[in-house]
Amino acid sequence: MTGPHGGDGDRSRAPERRDGLPGWLLRLLQVMLLDLCSTVIVSIGVTLIHGVFWLNAVVTLLVIGAVTAGLFAFYPDAGHAVLERVSKTLKWGGAALAWGSAGAAVMGLILLAGAGVYRLREQASACGQPLDLRVLAAPETLTPLRAAAAEFADDNEDRGCRKYTVTVVPEAGPVPLYDGFRLLWRRSESADAGHADDQQLFGPQPDIWIPSSTAEYDFVPKGSGQTGAGGGAGGRPADGTANAAGTGAGGSAAKGDPVFRPRGSLGASPLVLALFTKAHESVADPIAAPIATNTAALLKRIADAGVRLRAIARPVPETSSAALAVTPALYDAMPGDDRKDERFAEPADLVAPDAVSLLCRFRQQAAAQETEPPDDIAVAVPEQVLHDYDMGRPLGDRCGAVDPDAAPYAKWRLHPYYATDLPTLDHPFVQVRWRGQDTRERDAAVGEFHRWLERNPLTSQGFRDDRGVVPPAHEGDTGHHYLSRLQGVVGNRVMPSVVGLKPPEGVQRTLDRIGAARPRISVSMMLDVSGSMGGAAQARGGSRLVRGTSFLRSLVSQLQSNDRVGLQVTSASASPSGTDTFGNVPQDAASPDQKAAVTSRLQAVASGGADQALSDAIAAADLGSGKHNLIFVTDGQVPSTNPQIGSRAEWLSGEFRKRHPDLRLTMVLTGPATCGSSPVRQIVDALGPRNGGGCVPLTEAPEVEQAAELLSELR
Repeated sequence: MTGPHGGDGDRSRAPERRDGLPGWLLRLLQVMLLDLCSTVIVSIGVTLIHGVFWLNAVVTLLVIGAVTAGLFAFYPDAGHAVLERVSKTLKWGGAALAWGSAGAAVMGLILLAGAGVYRLREQASACGQPLDLRVLAAPETLTPLRAAAAEFADDNEDRGCRKYTVTVVPEAGPVPLYDGFRLLWRRSESADAGHADDQQLFGPQPDIWIPSSTAEYDFVPKGSGQTGAGGGAGGRPADGTANAAGTGAGGSAAKGDPVFRPRGSLGASPLVLALFTKAHESVADPIAAPIATNTAALLKRIADAGVRLRAIARPVPETSSAALAVTPALYDAMPGDDRKDERFAEPADLVAPDAVSLLCRFRQQAAAQETEPPDDIAVAVPEQVLHDYDMGRPLGDRCGAVDPDAAPYAKWRLHPYYATDLPTLDHPFVQVRWRGQDTRERDAAVGEFHRWLERNPLTSQGFRDDRGVVPPAHEGDTGHHYLSRLQGVVGNRVMPSVVGLKPPEGVQRTLDRIGAARPRISVSMMLDVSGSMGGAAQARGGSRLVRGTSFLRSLVSQLQSNDRVGLQVTSASASPSGTDTFGNVPQDAASPDQKAAVTSRLQAVASGGADQALSDAIAAADLGSGKHNLIFVTDGQVPSTNPQIGSRAEWLSGEFRKRHPDLRLTMVLTGPATCGSSPVRQIVDALGPRNGGGCVPLTEAPEVEQAAELLSELR
C-alpha cells in the first residue's frame, strides 16, 4: 500500500522533515536525550547505595548506549516503536516539565544565594572561645602527647575556627599526685566546704589523666563505686583493695569526687637500661639474644664485656613513676641488701626528678663538649623517652630539639638493653570528672579526643602498640616519629621488635620497699619571712619568698612516710619556737596529713617585719634531739643586721654545737647574698663542715630538681 507521499507505508523509517532537522538527525537526538535522562535517573539511584556519581554516570551511560545501539541494530521496528511512544509522552509532559524545571532552578538560585550570604557572614564573624581540655601526664610523655594534641586541635578546626585546645601539663609524681586527688586537687584540707574557695589549687583540675601505668592509676584514692587502693603505711592505701565512699586518707574524698573512667591503653613503652656509645660497642654482640632472661643476667653480660658500672642512674622514685616501676627489678638484680642497691641506683651526681631532666642534662653536656660521656653509667629510662633523646626531639619542658646526627650528640647516643623482668608502662587514658565541671560539652570533647587517638595512635609518636610490637613507619611520613626509625639506627639485634608486657608492681608496695632501703631523715625547715624576702629573687624571677617556699614544697613532696618533717618561720616578729606563730608546724612523721599541713602553711605565709639575725634564729630553733637536719631558707641578710657575727659564730661552733652535736645545717639562699657573703660564710664555717652541712644557692634549675639533689645528699 502506498502512502500519501508515495511511500510504501514502512513506519520503521523516519520521514524526512522539510521545515526543520532531517528525520534521521531528529531520531538520533531523541535517542541521546532518552539515554541521558535514563543515565541520570539510574546513576542517582546507584549513588545512594555505593560509589561516586560521575563514575556511576559514565558506566551507566555506556551500558544504556550499548543496549540502545543493539536494540536498533537487531530490532529496528521495536526500537522505533518505543521511541515514538516515549516521544509522545515527553511532548505531553514537556510544558509541565519545563515550567517545573524553571521553578526549581529559580529556587535553587535563591537558596544558593542565601547560603552564600550566611557563609560569608560566618567567615566574617570572630571565632568563639575554643573549649580547653586539660591533660595531666608524666613528664616523659609530654613531647609525644603535645604533638598529638596539636594535631587533634588542627584536625577539629571548623571554617578556620578551633573547636578545642589541649593543654598538657606534667604531673609531679605518684606521691604528690595521691595527695592531689585525695584533697580534691587542693593544697590543704578545709574543715568546712564553705572555705574551699580560699584554698590554693595544685593547678587546673585535669579532664584527662594519662598515668604511666595502670599501677599508678590503681594507687590514687577512688570515690564510691570505683576500684582503687585500700589502707597502707603512712596514711596511703595498700595496693589491691577498694576504698569505701569517701574513705581516702584524711577522709576528704567525698562520693564521686572525682569520678575516674579508664578507657584502655594508648601505647606501651618498656623500661630499659641504656649505655652510651663507647660502652655499648664493648657489650654489643650480634649473636646474643636482644632480650636478657632477667636484669641480673643483663648486668652480668655488661660486666663480662669489661664495662664496670659504678652506678645505674635512675630518677627519684617519689617524683617519677617510671623510676618507681623499675626499682624492684634493680633491687632484685643486684647482690646485697636493698640499702646498698638503693645507693647504687641513685648516684649523688646524677639525681634528677624525672627521666627527661636526667637526659636533658646529658644533652646539655654534649652541647658544651666539655666532658666525655660517662661510660661507667647505665641509665634506667622508658624506651619512648630514650627514643625522643636519641632522635633529637624536645624533652618535655626541659630542653629543645637538636640535630641527632651532629657529632657531639652522636657520641652521647644511648643504646637500649632489655630484660624480661623490666616492666612495661601501658599509659592508660583516664577521663576525670569533677563536680561542677562535668558538662555535656566537656564530656563530648573528651570522647572526641579519645576517638581521635584511636584513629591516630601514639605509635606514631615513639610508642609500641598495646601488644608490645614496634609498628612500621608509614612510607613518606616524615611528620611523625616511629620507633622503627630508632630501630634502624641501633639495629634489630639491640632493639627487639616485640617485648613482653610485664606490669609494674604495686606503687605502695614499692614505696614501702624504698622507704625501708633508705636511711630515715629528720628535717626541720626554717624559712625567713622578713620583709626583705619580698624582694626579687636572683634566679627565675618572682619574689624570694615565693622561690623559697616553692623549693621547700618540692622537698616535702619527696619525703617518705617514715621520715620526719616540721616547719618554723623567723623574723623579728615571728619566733621559730613560738607555738602561736603562724606558719610553724611541729615536727612529726611525714604522713600525708603532716605533709599537707606543712605545704598549706608554706603556701599561706607572707613576708613582713624586720630581719632577725641568722645566728639568733638558729639559736631559737626547736631542734629536738638526735641526728637532725636544719634547712634554713633565707636571702642571706646583710652584716648590719647581724652585729658581732664573729663572737656569735664562735658561740655557735662551741656551746651551741655541744648541745646539738649531730645537727647538720644547710643554708639555702634565694639571693642576693652568696655563700661567700657575710654573715652566711661565718655561720656555715661554724656549723657546716663538721657534719657535712653547707650552703646551697638556688639556681635557674627547677626547684623539684634542686630539692631532689639536696635530699640525696642528706640521705
